[in-house]
Amino acid sequence: MGNNFKVTWSEENITADRMNELSNRINNKLKHISQSMSTWNSNSELSKINSGSQLNNIELSPELAKVIDSSLKLNQLTEGALDITVAPLIQLWGFGVSGIIENAPSDSEIETVKKLTGAEKITIKDRKLQRYHKDVSIDLSAIAKGYAVDVIAAILEENNIENYIVDIGGELKLKGNKSNKPWTVGIDKPFAYSSGQIEVIEPGNKGIATSGNYRKYFESNGKHYSHIINPITGKPVQHTVVSATVISDSCMKSDGLATAFMVLPVNKSLEIANNNNLSIMIIEDKFGKLTTHYSNSFKQYIN
Repeated sequence: MGNNFKVTWSEENITADRMNELSNRINNKLKHISQSMSTWNSNSELSKINSGSQLNNIELSPELAKVIDSSLKLNQLTEGALDITVAPLIQLWGFGVSGIIENAPSDSEIETVKKLTGAEKITIKDRKLQRYHKDVSIDLSAIAKGYAVDVIAAILEENNIENYIVDIGGELKLKGNKSNKPWTVGIDKPFAYSSGQIEVIEPGNKGIATSGNYRKYFESNGKHYSHIINPITGKPVQHTVVSATVISDSCMKSDGLATAFMVLPVNKSLEIANNNNLSIMIIEDKFGKLTTHYSNSFKQYIN
């Protein structure tokens, strides 16, 4: 999925054979997930659905069905901020497989493409997908990494490993301890501002994801355009939020929510988080000064 990954665990008396066996299982599982959900691989299950002409009763693999169904539920929770149908807008803005653009699209181009987006344009039931137009396509880049983290963590637990950390592109799942001390995680300052960590947390046995608008972007006519698209406007987010971190039992859920809370204004994100007992931390740029915001349940994790 275009990301590096690292799996760390501790156990007594590990053998080379066991290490090799686990390594092979992890690598094979990640390849399988990518083959199902990648939009960069034209032969993946998802790419074939997006490019195909079938609209009704599209049979999905159990894994793909689970991730799409979870995404639609998070779309409702976040009032539309997480929308996996924004793929055409991602392409239009030069952040997809079609490649980088030099000039921002016009408002009329954006409105034309927006007609092909919206979570209401797909439904899923009993592992069967319905699309309401042949040009409606799905992009799971906001949630697939988190799902992969959860799956690799499950492999470790199936092998009776109780102390581990799984990291795929900065999305994490942790359990147990490191050298008899709880795992700690540093939340970096957005490097556009300075280096170092803005917070250190002890998440316990949780999944963590951070999304930011400072890592992937392009500039046109002196204007900065983030890779995170607001599904409502059809344009890259332009407000003051520069980073969102979410802690939950599932890294997939954390991954999707972190993207959604990059789209929403700070007050709306905190309202949704506090109403649903979600643990989130948002970094906001207020005229060049970084300000952090926490939901009520996040504070328990601060070291």
